[in-house]
Amino acid sequence: MPARLQKNAFRFIASLVFISLLSACAGLPKSWDPQAYTVSKGDTLYSIAWKYEKDFSQIAEWNNIPPPYDIFPGQRLIMQPASKDGTLSSQDRPQVLVDSDTGESIGDAPAKSSRPLSAIGKTPRRSKNVTVQKNDTLYGIARREGFTHHQIARWNHLRSPYALKPGQKLRLTPPQHSYTSTTEAKKSTVSVKPLVENKVVVKSIVQKANLPNKVDKWRWPSKGRVIKTFKSNDTARKGIGIRGRLGQPIKAAAAGTVVYSGNGLINYGNLIIIKHSHSFLSAYAHNKKLLVKEGDSVKPGQTIAKMGSPDSSKAQLHFEIRRNGKPVNPLHYLPKS
Repeated sequence: MPARLQKNAFRFIASLVFISLLSACAGLPKSWDPQAYTVSKGDTLYSIAWKYEKDFSQIAEWNNIPPPYDIFPGQRLIMQPASKDGTLSSQDRPQVLVDSDTGESIGDAPAKSSRPLSAIGKTPRRSKNVTVQKNDTLYGIARREGFTHHQIARWNHLRSPYALKPGQKLRLTPPQHSYTSTTEAKKSTVSVKPLVENKVVVKSIVQKANLPNKVDKWRWPSKGRVIKTFKSNDTARKGIGIRGRLGQPIKAAAAGTVVYSGNGLINYGNLIIIKHSHSFLSAYAHNKKLLVKEGDSVKPGQTIAKMGSPDSSKAQLHFEIRRNGKPVNPLHYLPKS
């Protein structure tokens, strides 16, 4: 083959390889940080816990998030317990990245820190109040005192644009009735209104104290043949696949509360997650249509979605059960068919 043709052939092959690499990269998920997670719009504490295969109560404890478990876009969450010496390096220390109202950076934390991981979000309280100084802003005070501006605004009944006056006193602790109200303790769901219209507040749906200790009875979420079985060491088989027809009813496998309803988790499509007890959650993925929303209470066998299909394959339901955040084999819990 002439040298010129060989050169052109080499360029053509190199171009094909380059295009293939670009295509592969385009389908890769966002970078994965095993130590911390930045909250995005649409996230709930449960959907984040699902991604990391952890229990939501662990994440709440590590980040000092009290009921009703408010989280907000841009918030940085610790996703693992403290190391043996109780510290994180400054490189790994989570921090709030952006302001959820403006989308702008609200500043970085100091470059070095020896604070224990368990103490992040638990800034020592020197005082229950702070006095506003000249040129102070709510964002600056919140950053300085180790809180979010949402928390201080809520505790002091402040509304956007959060105008402050020198000499004004702001409380740095929640009102006593915030977490001890008998009426609220009896509720199985929590409704938190944003401080301003259109402001995004991401919240958990269920308070752990009101959940049952066990699941009385599991039901099959849909009729059909099991075409994919559970395999603990295979990331693509954390549940089972049930073959069906497009639009077939998907039903709650047990009574519970919907803690996620959306399509924000990669590889799950339209997804519903239901919290059944202190320990158990179930998930229903690749739905054509979702029929329940976050906060809804569902009964055993209640239709919650319509069956869809993953990618271009035939209609099927991907069903998972997780115990204390970890995937378990659904066939060990579902009745024998």
